[in-house]
Amino acid sequence: MGIKIIGAGKYVPPAFETTETVAARLNIPAADIVHKTGIEKRHLAGDETASSMGHKALEEAITLSGIERGSIDGVIVATFTGDYLYPSTALKLVQSLGLRAPLAFDLMSNCAGMQAAIENARSLLIGNPTMRTIAVVGVAKQSPFVDPHDENSAYFFGDAASAVLLHRDDTDADSGFLPSYFNSNTRNYELVRLRGGGSSYPHTPELFANEPKALYYEHTGLGVWKEVVVELPKIIRRAMDDLGWTVADLDLILFHQANLRLIEYCMARLKVPMSKSLNNVAEIGNTAEASVGTVLYDAYRAGLIGKGKKVLLASVGAGFIYAVTPYYER
Repeated sequence: MGIKIIGAGKYVPPAFETTETVAARLNIPAADIVHKTGIEKRHLAGDETASSMGHKALEEAITLSGIERGSIDGVIVATFTGDYLYPSTALKLVQSLGLRAPLAFDLMSNCAGMQAAIENARSLLIGNPTMRTIAVVGVAKQSPFVDPHDENSAYFFGDAASAVLLHRDDTDADSGFLPSYFNSNTRNYELVRLRGGGSSYPHTPELFANEPKALYYEHTGLGVWKEVVVELPKIIRRAMDDLGWTVADLDLILFHQANLRLIEYCMARLKVPMSKSLNNVAEIGNTAEASVGTVLYDAYRAGLIGKGKKVLLASVGAGFIYAVTPYYER
């Protein structure tokens, strides 16, 4: 059976902050930030909630697919910035969109979350004959957790949501989303973290008074770079070798939009021309779990994903977890 995309959605809040604004606040040249990251602006949700952004992205995916809301069997949301610690954002979307989806849950794999959710949905659709369509949503409302005066994180992260509808096609075997490849590497577990709100760092008056840094992202950019430029190309090569795909065969690689220079470096190591990649990080920054879904949406709407196209999704999440997901409609 085939597990195919039948609809995609994206929501980026209208308010944004330019790199010039961030650079002035940090008292560093804007050109240095762009040279280092390729990021020119990032969007901020303000009073919008994580669930309201996810609602808009999933609503667009449903509209574009043309399916009835009642035919969605499940909603899986990749996020660590939901409205609440619990209940789940997935259940909130079921409520707000008036869905009847019996299955709804969140998962947390940071910037690899969208692919972890896609693999969960793919496996459920293959293994459970009662399910035919599952919505996967990536949501990131990161702005409340970014210290605007932190040189290591203030210019990277933005807010957004993305969605994709996966549908089981019983007439088309081994087509669409193929099994994902994962690798966990915990050698640098602490390089990117958010401690505040965890059970070891609950939100108490003592935490606010004595360790305010724990309330915000802690991001060691150079360490992350060194980790990712080694490990991400490695798992992409492993996936391509296993699939029997060559660079010439490959139509498109869609990366987690963390840093344009990082993407360029990885593409160079893989000896894949940048013409075989589509990126939006310059316009919206690093949008965590929403990131892969936003660029997947862009490619889907541009007609770059479909019959005969060999596509890879590639991402890395904090801790670190690496994911490569092939998509190929025969």
